[in-house]
Amino acid sequence: MPKPDLHLHSTFSDGLLTPEEIVRLAIQAHLPAIAITDHDCIDGVKPAQSAAAGTGLLVIPAVELSATYDGRSLHILGYHIAITSERLRARLADLRSARLERARIIVDALRAGGYELDPDDILRPSSEGVVGRAHIARQLVEQGIARDMDDAFRRFLADDAPYYVPKPSTPAVAAISWVIESGGVPVLAHPGLSRVDDLIPALVDHGLAGLEAYHASHDPGTATRYVEMAERYDLIVTGGSDFHGSEREGGPIGSSGAPDGAIRRLEAARIRREGSR
Repeated sequence: MPKPDLHLHSTFSDGLLTPEEIVRLAIQAHLPAIAITDHDCIDGVKPAQSAAAGTGLLVIPAVELSATYDGRSLHILGYHIAITSERLRARLADLRSARLERARIIVDALRAGGYELDPDDILRPSSEGVVGRAHIARQLVEQGIARDMDDAFRRFLADDAPYYVPKPSTPAVAAISWVIESGGVPVLAHPGLSRVDDLIPALVDHGLAGLEAYHASHDPGTATRYVEMAERYDLIVTGGSDFHGSEREGGPIGSSGAPDGAIRRLEAARIRREGSR
């Protein structure tokens, strides 16, 4: 039976499909629930919820925040956040502005290096959502400068590539706090990719409530390890495909999902937090 896919990216960040298109795919796949988890942006949630109205598909409001702890990178997923929170929206707007400035620096450097890219074509998504390296990579491919997305990242944009610029991030403690303050439930995204197992106890002390044990990049052994760790720290186990609409990132929609009981536990955690505010 299809499971909830709680990690999906739309055109409001670095995904290729609109929220409405994602909803259609989720319905076709008979998924019971999804979460649009765009990077530093919640503007795709409402369109997805509107598209899903009356279909039986549950769309959980969510976001994915880039964060750091002790100099190491990780991502925090926030579920059941209040998308009307002006404080959260202001914080996300600041993050998007920083990402846009980063994109401008990268594009200017590429142009100075002799690569004729049109800044408007790349930066235009800023009117809709977040601009990231994926938008630049796609332009490099479209212009024939790179063979494909992997080639674009490897030669130009990866962490060890010549045009890499560090992305803006938030201290993990602050990211967790933002999620909690907006009524949400903070979950550590794809811990098998982040490789911060030793930091999880400290993150739990700061309010982390779940682990994304099931992810497109996690093999069965990795998933089992994080399920056991979640049980040890009484954390909610979640899961998602990290779908972006391309082969480079994540898996097909519904290819990795949250286990039975995850939706109920996330909702219960939301209600507890709401009652304590």
